[in-house]
Amino acid sequence: MTQLIAWCGEHWQDILAVIGGTVGVATVIVKLTPTQKDDAVLAKVISVLAALSLVNPDGSFVGKAK
Repeated sequence: MTQLIAWCGEHWQDILAVIGGTVGVATVIVKLTPTQKDDAVLAKVISVLAALSLVNPDGSFVGKAK
């Protein structure tokens, strides 16, 4: 387990790049499909990622009053 944590610490930027690229590609694919069901799933994924981040998608800091 400590090896996994160490590996994640060493490759954190790579992990974030893969997550960002995956969300970017998924966003393009979702916009090309006619159904709204996949839009809802992607919105939930993005909201979970936003909740885990320090900066929200709108650029404001988490916990900062708007």
